[in-house]
Amino acid sequence: MGRVDGRSRIRIDEDLGGLELIEAVHERPCFARHAHPTYALGLVQWGANRFRYRGASHVAPAGALCTVTPDEAHAVEPAGGAGFAYRCLYPQVEMMRLAAESVSGKRVTGTLALPPVIEDAAAARSIRALFEAEEAGAPRLAREASLLALLARIVVRHATAPIVPRTHTPAAAALARARDYLAEHCSENVSLARLAAMLGLDPFALLRGFSRVYGLPPHAWLLQERVRRAQSLLRTGRPPAEVAVELGFADQSHLTRHFKRIVGVTPGRYRAGAGGEGRPSRVRAGAVARAGEHAGRRK
Repeated sequence: MGRVDGRSRIRIDEDLGGLELIEAVHERPCFARHAHPTYALGLVQWGANRFRYRGASHVAPAGALCTVTPDEAHAVEPAGGAGFAYRCLYPQVEMMRLAAESVSGKRVTGTLALPPVIEDAAAARSIRALFEAEEAGAPRLAREASLLALLARIVVRHATAPIVPRTHTPAAAALARARDYLAEHCSENVSLARLAAMLGLDPFALLRGFSRVYGLPPHAWLLQERVRRAQSLLRTGRPPAEVAVELGFADQSHLTRHFKRIVGVTPGRYRAGAGGEGRPSRVRAGAVARAGEHAGRRK
């Protein structure tokens, strides 16, 4: 859910363990010394974030990440007259630890420390992707994958205590079972954690292995499968709104956005071009047939 307060927007994603996400503009930033019980991973969108932390002053320019490790005090100070805008998420300690364990395949204890400023274009893109997935109402599987990809990169590339990723690739049979499960539960809000646990795999290993074998991560494969099924239903004359509901899209606009991105035309145009527009949908056809039966009985 989201809340707008002045020039800030706050979201709490319960599917992601209650992850808090904030978008904010601070024209005259000045925050008293404080600490968070969670990590803070912020992407500066414009301006510069200047903060006092670990006994020194740090500046995160536009495009860089500003980070704070849990329970470490810091204060935000003005940096020129322009202020800054940022997108920030607050992963729990357990969330970061689980990401590190999924990547390394080893038990991780304690709190992983991060540097105050991170210059990493790929991590910045991952933060943007996560926020865009939230704004678009993307399926749970896509949001989980975006978060895990981000946290995995952070702990491997930037944690002060090195996290070494393992190179093990899941068996092809396990990945095929994952694909089959997604196909059988195509319209459901599938969880990456549940899918991985069902197969006895770590979520990160599942993401990486699935992408290598099928050329797409699980959430993208699932979306492609939904679009393919939408094509079949539209060819029978089903209206796009009905198809969207049946296949688990948030609404017709969600179907339209992804259908056009993959197929190149809108569902309505595809239905018309495939000859389905002149055919009654299954619901309308059933209603017409029942009406005919009633009319016959009245004669």
